[in-house]
Amino acid sequence: MRSLIFKNIILHLLLIPFYFYTLKEVALISPDKWDTLLLFVGLIVIAPITSNFIYTYKGIRNRLWFFMWHITTFLSMLVIGMLFITLDVLLLAMVWNVLIFRLSLFLFWLAVVSYDFADFLADEKLKKLH
Repeated sequence: MRSLIFKNIILHLLLIPFYFYTLKEVALISPDKWDTLLLFVGLIVIAPITSNFIYTYKGIRNRLWFFMWHITTFLSMLVIGMLFITLDVLLLAMVWNVLIFRLSLFLFWLAVVSYDFADFLADEKLKKLH
């Protein structure tokens, strides 16, 4: 459980500066290109979301697999977080602060993070490996 908490802390510490970086980068892009970027980011985010919810800790048999699963879920969650931040910044720039958009992204991110914990806690074998 400690490794899951540590992984998520590192993940969020990496995403915080990315948010400010994305604010600067989107400001440099011509506003007439925002809709195209929004379309591509919206399409691209589907792949890591799908892969994140497919991965499960249930198939783990030893510590090496456990470590590899942490790396895999960390990377997919990092990509999802980066794309969600990009979507949030683009939507904020295009339509200002629409609560339903921002709340939806936040709740979906909460689902991604909580799935990581729920899947881990659902498997009793992991308690012996961890």
